[in-house]
Amino acid sequence: MTQGREPLTIMDGNLQTDFSTKTKRGVYLSKSLTFVILIIFALALIATAFIVYNFAACPRTDQLANVTKFELSHCEQSKLLVIPLSTENSKSVLPVESTTKHIDSTTKGDENAVTDVRLPTNIKPDRYYLKLTPYIFEGNFTFDGEISVIITVKNKTNTVTFHGVELSFHRIELYKKEDGKAILITRRAVDVPRQFHIISTAEPLIAGQQYVLNITYRGILNDNLHGFYRSSYEEKKVKRWIAVTQFQATDARRAFPCWDEPALKAKFTISIARPSNMTSVSNMNIVGKEPHAILKDYVWDHYAESLPMSTYLVAFAVTDFANMSDNNFSVWARKEALPSAAYALAIGPKILSFLEEYYKIKFPLPKIDMIALPDFKAGAMENWGLLTFREIAMLYDNGVSPTTAKARVAAVVAHEIAHQWFGNLVTPAWWSDIWLNEGFASYVEYVAVDAVEKSWKLMEIFILNEVQSVFKLDALTSSHQISVEVGNPEEIGAIFDKISYGKGSAILRMMNHFLTDDVFNAGITDYLNAKKFGDAEQRDLWSALTNAAREKDAFDADVGVVMDSWTLQTGFPVLTIIRDYKSGSITFRQERFVLINDTSYEHNSSVWWIPISYTTASEKDFESTRPKLWLRGERSIVVDNISVNEKDWFIANIQQTGFYRINYDQNNWKMLIKVLNNPSRFEEIHPINRAQIIDDAMNLALSGRLDYKTALDISSYLFHERSYVPWKAGLVALGYIDTMLSKGAYYLEYKSYVLRLLSGAVQDLGWEVSANESVVRAQHRADMLSTACHLQHVDCLEHAVRMYTNWMLTPNPDAYNEIHADIRSTVYCVGVQAGGAREWRFAWDRFMVASAPSERELLLSVLGCTRAPYLLYRYLDLSLRNDSGIRKQDTVRVFSAVASSSIGEPIAFNFVRANWQRLKEYVGSVSTLNSILKVVTRRLNQVHEYDELKRFVATSCSDLGRPVQQVLERTAANVQWMEKNYQTIVNWLLKADKSLPHTTDA
Repeated sequence: MTQGREPLTIMDGNLQTDFSTKTKRGVYLSKSLTFVILIIFALALIATAFIVYNFAACPRTDQLANVTKFELSHCEQSKLLVIPLSTENSKSVLPVESTTKHIDSTTKGDENAVTDVRLPTNIKPDRYYLKLTPYIFEGNFTFDGEISVIITVKNKTNTVTFHGVELSFHRIELYKKEDGKAILITRRAVDVPRQFHIISTAEPLIAGQQYVLNITYRGILNDNLHGFYRSSYEEKKVKRWIAVTQFQATDARRAFPCWDEPALKAKFTISIARPSNMTSVSNMNIVGKEPHAILKDYVWDHYAESLPMSTYLVAFAVTDFANMSDNNFSVWARKEALPSAAYALAIGPKILSFLEEYYKIKFPLPKIDMIALPDFKAGAMENWGLLTFREIAMLYDNGVSPTTAKARVAAVVAHEIAHQWFGNLVTPAWWSDIWLNEGFASYVEYVAVDAVEKSWKLMEIFILNEVQSVFKLDALTSSHQISVEVGNPEEIGAIFDKISYGKGSAILRMMNHFLTDDVFNAGITDYLNAKKFGDAEQRDLWSALTNAAREKDAFDADVGVVMDSWTLQTGFPVLTIIRDYKSGSITFRQERFVLINDTSYEHNSSVWWIPISYTTASEKDFESTRPKLWLRGERSIVVDNISVNEKDWFIANIQQTGFYRINYDQNNWKMLIKVLNNPSRFEEIHPINRAQIIDDAMNLALSGRLDYKTALDISSYLFHERSYVPWKAGLVALGYIDTMLSKGAYYLEYKSYVLRLLSGAVQDLGWEVSANESVVRAQHRADMLSTACHLQHVDCLEHAVRMYTNWMLTPNPDAYNEIHADIRSTVYCVGVQAGGAREWRFAWDRFMVASAPSERELLLSVLGCTRAPYLLYRYLDLSLRNDSGIRKQDTVRVFSAVASSSIGEPIAFNFVRANWQRLKEYVGSVSTLNSILKVVTRRLNQVHEYDELKRFVATSCSDLGRPVQQVLERTAANVQWMEKNYQTIVNWLLKADKSLPHTTDA
């Protein structure tokens, strides 16, 4: 961005760039002089191109006798491996520009339909030797590359097919590795939809033989946050550029020609040429450095050969960052931000040590680097030995970051380190089983942090983040299986969602509980040892776990049979439990839980293997989570041997270890309501099961399986609840009603009811933050205060406005801010919401100068709290401008912030429709477009809004795939809910007006 510009100038809309007041003058030339000048100009261009090509690219040697491996001393350390050549070998060089052909791989009538994106199986890469020279300065932003790939021919063939995108090839050479014989290349074809490059040879390549493919090329340091891309930041008012990578899932091909599929592992030897005032880092350790033979002020960094790994895990970065180390563990960040990486460096080695013991396998690489990047689309990435992060996910500033940010950093660090085994050491054979990576890392992050930071009790939070939140997506008919067939990059990108992460982790936790820790951990270790440095499918994991269970005589069924019912079917079950109070028998019946409970939908064909744990009012045993009985793929069973008094409540799915909802008969629900609403008895039920009961009840009512009176009667118990997990579950469940009623005539009654529920908890938590407060209490306070102010709790609003105003009056608000980081989110939002342009500009000014990632992220969110439509439109417009100070990675956050209120949602949705093409061109990512569409439509609940959405999808974004179908289904469910439940809710709220004590703040 341009330095020195006043923030208010940025907000003033169209900027004029020509301030000249000089009179225009002309220069007149004769025709002959003009011709001479043109000739000189053309010759200068040719000479410049010749110089750039020869000095920018690494020179090649056409004869290197007896070179059979990459050695740091050969070719003046600036040339890639070239297998022995003879003098006549130059005929094998393919001048690619003159022979390129394009292959049409689309089906007739549909230019975007790709029939098969998998590479042919006749070639396997064994080793890559990669040398890259990035040009990280304004006006260039390209990189030169040279690569030699040793390939093995598996089946006799006349073609070599590999991936490459946005790469300009200069030379392609192919040699037989054994004797250096040149193989004549007759043609190169480009299959654009599949992103294939196909070279044809004059003679067949022999099965079992190795060949060497040499390519010189040039690529682009793009600004779309994928592949090898550029990023910038400011330090002391100087703009600095860096070059970094993000290859998952299919973007390694943007940095180098490769076989870009996860199962095609190979060893990598990488050399990076970087400016001498910068440093580079990659997957492996540096084994040599030397000056560049041609480029002045450039230095070569040579890295050790890697272990076999997938292309998507290759990583490198060229930066001017600083670093801190603890033995073989290092953290990297901007120099000004490096102190904020201290917590990541403190907890990272502890997590690594714990996971080495957990997996019973030592970390196989010589080092781990973690680097915090100013621009990073994903939250973090597990590249082997080089973990990359958004700054917010790795940096923690004591006193500036909220307490909860420490838990976030710990969890993300643990997630990425967990991947070093699950994903990196053993990799899914294809993206269909990416849940093996993400589900396992999502589960183990809680296990690891819980072991290292025991006081946080993160395994309780797991229920909120990875079970209950995932139910919402998986209740859609447009959800997908955990293990799902995918083809093109857009389909692959779409499955990096809550199903792969959250549901994957939830079913692993379920399996851990029914197998026991000993069996589960033993099976995991066996699986990793059997498949290390290779690839696997989910059946390999099931086999290892089955064998471990049989060895310990711990489980009498095939784990694969059980778990396939969870991974190969879409959705999850609701288990209905009907008690016969006279005979004592209990019926357990399962069916798929769907959001739109439409009898015409054939969802009853699905059945699962369901582990059932339970307890009763007499037992109150909430620690025994192993199943006492199973539904073994049966629709229903009747059990006669459960001892439970007819006046005792019955609770199933202890600590919600099973990934399913529970519905009871009406009498059992009444008994649960009675005990929960008794202030002296409700804590007899485990807090996780209290959270489960309220979440299940409200969502059963939402889908029409339970009457709303029962569900809301349960919610009334929150009046005396003080634990975080049940309250959070209640806030989320009630939040849906909040969203649906927020544009209606009876929202006041809803606000009054919920304010009475939370008055006691808000008073207990208060605004004062004590020293060394727990992460859970900090999060509880933040959620309760945010909700209270959202519902216009008088004291909450007055307190927040007073604190924000005092901050605005501070002489130096950027240096002194007495608002505690744990309550800033609420205070800032209320301050902006209650104020006007002045308060909004104050927050914008703070954002523009803030350096701490947590403060910048917070301010981005609260800028959407304003109620002024013109400011919301301005904010959305700023998010699509490169010069605004809002990074491209944060575009979704801006749209989400604006759309989070009933005022901002229609503004955001209308803005998206009016600026769709601009949005597509700016973000350059299908997944980002899907995320934006999701957040700006979550409040739509009227028939005309649904019709408008359908028209927009049909005309502009029907190509976005499954995620946009989920948006449509969710909106249809909102409309249906309003038609069926709106009046019922209103009637209950009107009657409930006298059921709870009123507060003066309501």
